[in-house]
Amino acid sequence: MKSIFLPAALFFALSACTSTEQETATNQTAEVVPPNLTAEMSTTETVGATGRNHGYLRRVYQQKGQYYATVDYIQFLTGEAAVAAARRKGDAAEDVSQDGDTTYSVFNDYYIINDSPRLRTVRLSPTATITLWRSAETGLEEYTATPAQLQEKDAQALGLSPFIIETRQGLAVSLSQQYVP
Repeated sequence: MKSIFLPAALFFALSACTSTEQETATNQTAEVVPPNLTAEMSTTETVGATGRNHGYLRRVYQQKGQYYATVDYIQFLTGEAAVAAARRKGDAAEDVSQDGDTTYSVFNDYYIINDSPRLRTVRLSPTATITLWRSAETGLEEYTATPAQLQEKDAQALGLSPFIIETRQGLAVSLSQQYVP
């Protein structure tokens, strides 16, 4: 009696998998990744290289007369690249119109990916330029700061806004606070 039910159960299980309501790997459309997605990825994977990267400043300190920054590198994406990355991670906002079309978006047109907890330390060049944002009477304005002024800032406050870190031959030559709405 058991031998009759086993083939029948197997038959029903396999036939359920071929239902037209189920998506199969051959029926799925390939996701098109915009070419500029890789353009926003970190170009510096090891300290000592030359590149332009986004990251959070976790600490700025002075040791033996030299300034250093501890950086948590991120991917700062905008536009289509931001939406594609947010969709892959399940973070994109969905808007389904009355006719069933779905539009995906990200808040303020940017998306930050920070998958790696690895921190890297870079030495600041003695001539490094540091650019920050502040509120002024006429709105936001950029201003330059010294490494000592940056060191005085609260580390937790520094970590709220990403920076663009430019390195040349292992030295950070520019730290620019990324404007985020």
